[in-house]
Amino acid sequence: MTDKKNKNIEVQAGKPIYGGKTLSQYNGKTVMLERALPGEKVMAFIKKKKKGYIEAIASEILEKSPHRTESECKYYPTCGGCKLRDVEYDYQRWIKEEVVKDCITRIGKVKDYEFLPIVKADNSSHYRNKMEFTFSEERYYMSKDEGFDNDKFSLGFHAPKFYSKVIDVEYCYHQPELLNYVYKSLRQILKSSGLKPYNLLKHTGFLRYLVMRITTENKVMINLVTKSKELDIIGSVADQLMENHPEIVSFMNTINSRLSSTAYGEETLLIKGQEVLLDYIGEYKFEISSNSFFQVNPGQTEKLYDKIVEFAELKGEENVLDLYCGVGTIAIYINKQVKSVTGFELVEAAVVNAQRNAELNDITNCKFVSGDLMQLAKDGEIFKEKFDIIITDPPRDGMHPKVVHSIINSEVKKIVYVSCNPSTFARDVQLFEMGGYKLEKVQPVDMFPHTYHVETVGVLIKKQLL
Repeated sequence: MTDKKNKNIEVQAGKPIYGGKTLSQYNGKTVMLERALPGEKVMAFIKKKKKGYIEAIASEILEKSPHRTESECKYYPTCGGCKLRDVEYDYQRWIKEEVVKDCITRIGKVKDYEFLPIVKADNSSHYRNKMEFTFSEERYYMSKDEGFDNDKFSLGFHAPKFYSKVIDVEYCYHQPELLNYVYKSLRQILKSSGLKPYNLLKHTGFLRYLVMRITTENKVMINLVTKSKELDIIGSVADQLMENHPEIVSFMNTINSRLSSTAYGEETLLIKGQEVLLDYIGEYKFEISSNSFFQVNPGQTEKLYDKIVEFAELKGEENVLDLYCGVGTIAIYINKQVKSVTGFELVEAAVVNAQRNAELNDITNCKFVSGDLMQLAKDGEIFKEKFDIIITDPPRDGMHPKVVHSIINSEVKKIVYVSCNPSTFARDVQLFEMGGYKLEKVQPVDMFPHTYHVETVGVLIKKQLL
């Protein structure tokens, strides 16, 4: 059935694939379908027609999956922060397992390996320790909106496909209740202050972003990103907020006067309290500044790192190379189970943080080096030392082929690959398999419930050792 005028098609959703989509069929063509669960029959709007396939999004569910539930969030699915909030959690886990398997088989061309069930999350909501919200003078109106007390003040999330408009959010199920409580107070203070939200089209206004962090010990950091430096104004806001919220131990102000839409800026100033937070992964403590990268789901991070240790089968005598080491969390977490760890990271500030974190924990067998891994791989700098195991945790784009080939040429016996993107993980696994390694086993870890994102841990062994 087709509605040519409205570009709608009736289609039954097929198997899940990466990106929160299903792979379906319509009139002999492949359909990459959004917002549909496997088995559901839907009316779908055709977004794009490309050679060999169609991109479409479900506009109406005709036959609903038994795994659908009611979402408690009034902003879902419009805000886009969740893709699976109206899906049973156990079924979300199954979807993620199937996606990882599909990527490894279809992209990586690997079939003979051990697949372990996904590590579930203890908490499927209120798990994020960092949230970023956007201010805007331009509000995106949802059909569920009721009344508008201030149309020119919005704080929340960018509306899909409307980069200048923001969905005004009062509460988010991703962040802990304490952050929601603080967020509500700060939102009200700022709405009453007369301070103008930023307008992305006109490049006017003052308030740009709000970044909030919370530690496992419920200490909160606020970073208010503004267009200009107005210390008296920001100081007054900080005083009002912190007077009623003793859990806030740090209030920062980042200045971003540029046109770029980012929560980073030219400088970050301490307004009140302490400059860094102290948080823990297992027994280890880490300093977190306003712009530091730190795993956003603390409850699952320890499970992920335990899985790395398990897959590495550490005996205490290994020299480990930690690629894309960030602020040193993996290296520090495994330090007692190895002889040494050498971490490489492009961002120099992260390396400084990693060194500081090692000092905080009185660790002496971890060292951290800043540099472009692709250039270091090309020059052979990475493997001037001999390493027994490589742990690699690359960004979403995966590893550059030159880095992969450098590892292959190094003859390192074992690689533990941690990935936040199963498609680039599978692509790199194929290169490693072509270079003489064998994917031995894989286990997904659910770090981000209610989203399609999934962490994957895999171990590759040099074939002659099997």
